[in-house]
Amino acid sequence: MKIRKTNRKTALIVGLAALIYSSTTLSETPVRLNFGVYSSNKPSAMVRIFQPTLRALEKRMTEKLGKPVDVRLQIAKDYDQGISHLTTGKVDFSRFGPSSYIEARRVNEDLSILAMESINSEKVFYGIIAVHKDSNINSPEQLKGRSFAFGDEGSTIGRFLSQLYLEQQGIRAANLSDYDYLGRHDKVGTAVGAGDYDAGALNESTFKKLVEAGEPIRELARFPNVTKPWIARSGLDPVIYAALKESLLEIKDEKALKGLKTDGFLDGSDDDYSVIRTAMEKNYVFFTDPAENTDDDIAASQKAATNTDTFAEIEQTAAHDSGSESSLNSKGVYVTYSNGAVTAKPSNSMTVNVTIGKDVFESMKNSVDEHGSMTLSVTLPVPESMNSLEVKSAEAGEM
Repeated sequence: MKIRKTNRKTALIVGLAALIYSSTTLSETPVRLNFGVYSSNKPSAMVRIFQPTLRALEKRMTEKLGKPVDVRLQIAKDYDQGISHLTTGKVDFSRFGPSSYIEARRVNEDLSILAMESINSEKVFYGIIAVHKDSNINSPEQLKGRSFAFGDEGSTIGRFLSQLYLEQQGIRAANLSDYDYLGRHDKVGTAVGAGDYDAGALNESTFKKLVEAGEPIRELARFPNVTKPWIARSGLDPVIYAALKESLLEIKDEKALKGLKTDGFLDGSDDDYSVIRTAMEKNYVFFTDPAENTDDDIAASQKAATNTDTFAEIEQTAAHDSGSESSLNSKGVYVTYSNGAVTAKPSNSMTVNVTIGKDVFESMKNSVDEHGSMTLSVTLPVPESMNSLEVKSAEAGEM
């Protein structure tokens, strides 16, 4: 009897301990989130790039939600699979290039932008047209009759913007001796370095990494692109969504962001990608034969070849969003200043964007945009004495 009584007490204690442990474990069940990204580099490199940021994100979200957060990295084999994973809800949030975001949004319009990556506090980074360092090609126009390596067929830089850039230089697919889509940016760089192609398009960070590693390539030209968005799937719990968005915007740790080549995150919206959407819609022009153009093709081609609005708008939007110094004077003239360190402008220049209220030029109704204003962009040479330009708000009203 004594032995049975002891066994009952032991069983009771074990049972209570199990119940307490079970309740504690249940209350601390972590929030598990799947983060998706497509393979734009080697899988091992993708882990090194994203893991520090995801760990920082877990820490901040844990503090906000009051329970452990576990973010798991899921690498898709290509762009299409990455898009599918997000649009079908297989992953909870993803980081895409602009064109992949636009394609994903076309499939599922309920996707939401959490944040955009920041580069030097701006929403812009650059694509590179690279050639072999010993190449005799010294201008984009000399790419006619040469071979070209593009990235993935769904890549913003690797396809859509690089093909738009070539079109603006008067070069279409038919003008190239050969071209292929190689997928990853690093494959494009190494293929050009090996002499397999005369030129290729890749992002600036991969280009720099390859050059530092000794790849024999050099920059021929560059063009701007909008930074990458981090996107939430449709139907994500609103509390989780809010904590995720806030946590991303708060990450400033250099070590956590080093792999991404970014200095943090900025608030963003679908409107930030309207320019890229237009470039994708006009992409067909690059593949048309000039000799067989319809009137619509000719009009679209002329606009692409003679009008740099697409690339200019990307840079202007980035400058505006980054908080360029500005002022609204007493006469209703909004003046924005930025330095001249923009591609295709002299380094000793500054750009002054002047937005004039519609009451100033009421008679010029055809020049006034939908917001009721007209913007004039003027590039001026900067004297050596103004190399370190500082503009105060009060000075804007004196112009």
